Amino acid sequence: MGNSRLGFALLMLVVILWVASSNAIQMIFKNISFNKPFFLTYFSTTMFSIYLITLLWKKNLLIESSQENFYLIAKTALKFCPLWFFANYFFNLSLGLTRVASNTVISSSSSMFTLIFSIIILKEKPVLLKFVSVIIVIMGVSCVALSDTEGIDSFVGDAFALLGAIVYATYSVFLKSQAVSLDMTVFFGCVGAINAIVLLPGLLFVNFSGIEEFEFPNSMIIGFLALNALFGTVLSDLLWALSVKHLNPALCTVGLSLTIPLSMTVDKIWHGYSYSYLYLIGALMIVCGFIIMSLFEYPKVAEKFNSFNIDSIFQAKRKGERKNLLSVSEMSKIVSYWMS
Repeated sequence: MGNSRLGFALLMLVVILWVASSNAIQMIFKNISFNKPFFLTYFSTTMFSIYLITLLWKKNLLIESSQENFYLIAKTALKFCPLWFFANYFFNLSLGLTRVASNTVISSSSSMFTLIFSIIILKEKPVLLKFVSVIIVIMGVSCVALSDTEGIDSFVGDAFALLGAIVYATYSVFLKSQAVSLDMTVFFGCVGAINAIVLLPGLLFVNFSGIEEFEFPNSMIIGFLALNALFGTVLSDLLWALSVKHLNPALCTVGLSLTIPLSMTVDKIWHGYSYSYLYLIGALMIVCGFIIMSLFEYPKVAEKFNSFNIDSIFQAKRKGERKNLLSVSEMSKIVSYWMS
């Protein structure tokens, strides 16, 4: 229970950091055009290398008896690097090729992919209610997106958004499978250092191939990029990874959708924006989907719901049995337990 609460706290901090970072960058770059997705992703990921400073007080990782542990962390980071980079690069690339609304909806499908990969790779039970909660969240995001009609759809942009969602789900599940044995600060430090070296030729390639012309930003933009990378990537990704360590990856992915209702609240308070009923309904559905998914982090509740999984439904049908649904009294007990 304690680990779950810590995981929820970390996840909420990530949501707050992402919303704050998004609003800050929106204000900073309102009149500045710097559409360089590869450079932005490269810059952000190399900032992870500052975590290697922690080795100064973790010298035990560098002594001969513990070098094997450090090499294991570095090896895992090497496997993780392409997943992290391409998940973020495809997302950033799609933003410039399709509507923000389309990007948002397609990216939200990562929660479904995460749930499916968790069942296949992590051997989690295919609980029906988890699929229901993910579908509710995706429908909620779709309602929010439908209220935004600005921009032009692009098949290429949508395809990159979908690729980003699939890779994002893959790295979420990969991280969960490795998280228990990893020192996360050293791990992300290695990710930053490896990407800084390995992806440097990629920066030259996109420039000389004409995919993305290199333009060195001025000192003001570098300062803003560094500030955003520190809070919107370096700190938030570490906190998110730690939340995955304590919660299931599908819940953490669904939880990131809470940036939508939180952003709505911030915009309402700070800018006085008004929203359509469709937007408000979508935001409410996202919150409801997250609450349903979060129930599985409570052992007694999870035990009750896990018995109602897809495998048992098919087994019951084969045996000609009727699957009993939760009664109203049982549901009220579950809700009361979650509220406590």
